[in-house]
Amino acid sequence: MAFQISEDAKKRISKCSRNYDCLNNDKWDTCCIEQEISGGLFIKYICKQENCHNFLYYGPRNICMCPVRVEIYRRYTR
Repeated sequence: MAFQISEDAKKRISKCSRNYDCLNNDKWDTCCIEQEISGGLFIKYICKQENCHNFLYYGPRNICMCPVRVEIYRRYTR
């Protein structure tokens, strides 16, 4: 089963450098998320973020600001 998300989340990200792998890959790994923060996710370790415009390095922690990934986390892992 592929993840389903709202059209709003898809519209808020203009181009995905990972080709929306999180939506198309049933084996996509959500386990690296540590906790949700306002508008993003703290992640435990680097998760294939190369060339990702939504990934921020924040000291010892890393932040994913991808609206698609945030919605997947909210719908499927809480």
